[in-house]
Amino acid sequence: LHRDLARKIMGNYFMLPRYPVWGKDEVLLRTPKTNYSLGNMEQLFVDMGVTDGPDKWATVRDSSYTEDPGVKTYCFNGKDIPTSASFRYKNQEDFPDQVPDTIFGDGDGTVPARSLQMCHKWNSTVNVTEYSGSDTGEHEKVIQNQDFIKSVIQIISEDNMNF
Repeated sequence: LHRDLARKIMGNYFMLPRYPVWGKDEVLLRTPKTNYSLGNMEQLFVDMGVTDGPDKWATVRDSSYTEDPGVKTYCFNGKDIPTSASFRYKNQEDFPDQVPDTIFGDGDGTVPARSLQMCHKWNSTVNVTEYSGSDTGEHEKVIQNQDFIKSVIQIISEDNMNF
């Protein structure tokens, strides 16, 4: 039930890899029969039996999350933590309802490093703070990190002084 529900929630489609952060031919999911990339995501949804998947994917596919937001930006993220980078089914009969093997890359344990590093490229970015290691850098632990909390309080205090 949870897999069917997850496949139908529109918000999940916004979290899928997109160009230009991922290459159009970069393999995201391997099965013995097919390699799926951004170039054939529609086919992935068809092969999974997610009938509205191609339409939902079309809605988010070209939306940009890579452009500079044009406002003062402070980035805080983890790094150096194994994070899902791609997936592989060794047996075709396991696709799509069994859990695939995960190929790991760098990130914060939830978000891949290349997505986290987008704000490094923006002109509006004032500061980037990265936390390394599972004690402070995991996705959900960053907001519990005392250095992060102090930094946010300082940023808010400084911005209020400028009004």
